Amino acid sequence: MNQNLARVCVVLAGLALRGQDQHGFGPVEPVPIPEMTATRHDGVRVALREVLQGRRSAVQFVFVDCTTACPILGSLFRKVDKSLGQTQGQLVSITVNPERDTAARMAGWLAQFQASERWIGLRLEPADLRRLLQVFKQEAGPPTGHTLQVFLVDDAARYAARTIDMPSAASVAAELRIGMSGGEAPELSTRLGAASGREVYDGRGGVLGTVGADRLDSRASRCSGCHGARAEGGAEGKTVAPALTREALLTVRERRGGPSSAYTERTFCEGLRRGVDPAGVRYSDMMPRYQIDGRTCQSVWQFLTQPTGAK
Repeated sequence: MNQNLARVCVVLAGLALRGQDQHGFGPVEPVPIPEMTATRHDGVRVALREVLQGRRSAVQFVFVDCTTACPILGSLFRKVDKSLGQTQGQLVSITVNPERDTAARMAGWLAQFQASERWIGLRLEPADLRRLLQVFKQEAGPPTGHTLQVFLVDDAARYAARTIDMPSAASVAAELRIGMSGGEAPELSTRLGAASGREVYDGRGGVLGTVGADRLDSRASRCSGCHGARAEGGAEGKTVAPALTREALLTVRERRGGPSSAYTERTFCEGLRRGVDPAGVRYSDMMPRYQIDGRTCQSVWQFLTQPTGAK
């Protein structure tokens, strides 16, 4: 391993523990992944967009010779891999040292973590790697694009979210279950069945809420507990829960100091999943993040935005 690779690897190792509390994903303006060809860890040449299309993918950048930060990244994905069950999420490890990391070396690296079929390794030609890193706003050279962040690519092959630093395995798994372009998560949809928006709002719809990496029980994560039985909002001490009435959601207004905005069904559901409002301002850390599929979130949105008096 050359001195530059070693130096950055040591620096990243020092950052790893500091990043453990950066659980959340922040959305970005969706950017399509460019058309390019990659070599999979089994030696097969593949079109990168085709690999990413049709399923949600968590992407990390690694290199085989790293002995500090990259094993931590590998262990993170191993934990995610083991927790996903039958969901269709995909894990993608891309080498940032294509001059040295062959497909066989990537296969050996994945084997250390008992990677399942959902976890693939990819090698790009150096010029294509630089183009891809520009999409993710990562710096080039050497080791190109090596970071503790995890990036989310939606099922339309668009870069759509990223972590600030090293995420928790729970947050990565949650994003892969949820989906990022309106699709439903099969295991959640089947379990929830025909739960109404009212039931979900009151905590009776079986939707999982988390704070950081901690799973909440239904009583702690129910919307009505903070926002009121009729979504009128509430306050307890210094904690203020805004109203979620039709008027409050649909009226263009300033929220938490950000630019004026109004909610749509899409931004409302993204807020529940990722904890940001329509203007991109983060919710309080006390606000749970929810694993909720598209159909169920639509029912909550329709319940909250129906005409006054219908609740």
